[in-house]
Amino acid sequence: MGVTSDPVFTQPGLVGPDNLEIISEFISLVCITVLASAIGSKTFGEKIKTINYGRIMVIFLYFLSWSFATTSAVVVSTNNNNMTSCTLGMLSCDIFYAGSKIVVYAWLIERIHLVTAVKTPRLKTCIYKFHLILLCPYIIIFALMLTYRNIYLEPDGKCTIGLQLIASIPLLLLNLYLTWLFMAPLMNVGLTSRANWKRSRLYKLARRTLVSSIVSLLISFANVLVVVITHGHERGLVCLTMCTVDVTINAVVVHWVTTNRSSNSKDAKNKTFHTADHMSAELTFDSPEPGDNQPKFEFASIQGLDRDSKLNEEEDSSGESIRSTQISHLSAKPLHSY
Repeated sequence: MGVTSDPVFTQPGLVGPDNLEIISEFISLVCITVLASAIGSKTFGEKIKTINYGRIMVIFLYFLSWSFATTSAVVVSTNNNNMTSCTLGMLSCDIFYAGSKIVVYAWLIERIHLVTAVKTPRLKTCIYKFHLILLCPYIIIFALMLTYRNIYLEPDGKCTIGLQLIASIPLLLLNLYLTWLFMAPLMNVGLTSRANWKRSRLYKLARRTLVSSIVSLLISFANVLVVVITHGHERGLVCLTMCTVDVTINAVVVHWVTTNRSSNSKDAKNKTFHTADHMSAELTFDSPEPGDNQPKFEFASIQGLDRDSKLNEEEDSSGESIRSTQISHLSAKPLHSY
């Protein structure tokens, strides 16, 4: 006779993906595709000698966002009943997500400098140095994120991650302050300037930068607010999915700001763009070469010679506004694709 024993029943926890996990994986794949397309669009035909500080920030932002989305997709599919995967999910938030936010803020600082201090070196403007100083608290907040965090498995095997209040509340307050700080100067740009200046490329850049600031900062604020409300006890896949959507929207908004396709068919044929990043190079880095026959923008082409003569008469009283307009229209040669 064979020896038999009573069967032992165990609680295996979650087995196989549930509906939320399937939805999360689908969202992650869509975000990865979008971010990969953005990286390809920005780097296609790019040369090392044409890369400046603004372009480096944009490409680095795309890379960090894509890295976070890819890591999240892998972690979400393995974090049930897996403490190692659960911990890696939290680390990806601390490194890639937080890193992408710092890059976004650095990029916004560059945009604000561009539209408020034309042709002025960065480190010679007080507002630029003040904004850089405000990035320093992120070092302290990053240390708090690594120290005061929640990582554990529920009895049914679900991974739960998040930040404790001592780390999430300072992050929330800093995001709220930066939202106001970045939006204030952009909302004031052009309010007291001429109507002609509002037709310039510089004004369009300021308007687009304002939109990107509102979208990027408010989404980040809402995401951190959810962490505070839940006291840092979110299911891992929910937290990672929200952060993935967050960084993807930020990247899409930055892509929209830095890529302004010209409607001119000749430019489209030659694969040229009028871009904000090339404008950044013109206004912040480059100066016209001696003898360079680059026609300056003339208001007479829009409103007639009478309007042009009137502007010349008023130049002494508002020379700064006109000078900014002329600088913003300094280059009439085709802009290279970026």
